[in-house]
Amino acid sequence: MSYIFFNDVLAALGKRLNYEAVINLFGNAFAKDANKVVQAANPLYKVSGTNSAAAIMALGGKITIIEGDKKEQKKSAEKTMGDISWFEEYLK
Repeated sequence: MSYIFFNDVLAALGKRLNYEAVINLFGNAFAKDANKVVQAANPLYKVSGTNSAAAIMALGGKITIIEGDKKEQKKSAEKTMGDISWFEEYLK
C-alpha cells in the first residue's frame, strides 16, 4: 500500500468515524440544530462552492517544464550515482 493511498484511507476512516459519532444527535431530544451538525459531518454531502475539477485545472496551469542541458544532467548524475552507462540511451 502506498503512502498516499494510506493517507487517503485514514482520511476516509476519520470522516466515517466523525459521522458515526455525530449521527447519534438525532436521538437526543435536547440537541439543537442536530440536522445541521449531522449534515456538516456527512462524508457523502458535497459542500457547495468547492469544485475539485477547477482546482486541478488551476494547479495544472501553474506547472512549468524546465529542460536542461543533457550534458550537464549526465555530469550531475555521474557525480551522484557513479556509473550510469546503462542509462545513457535515455540522455541522448
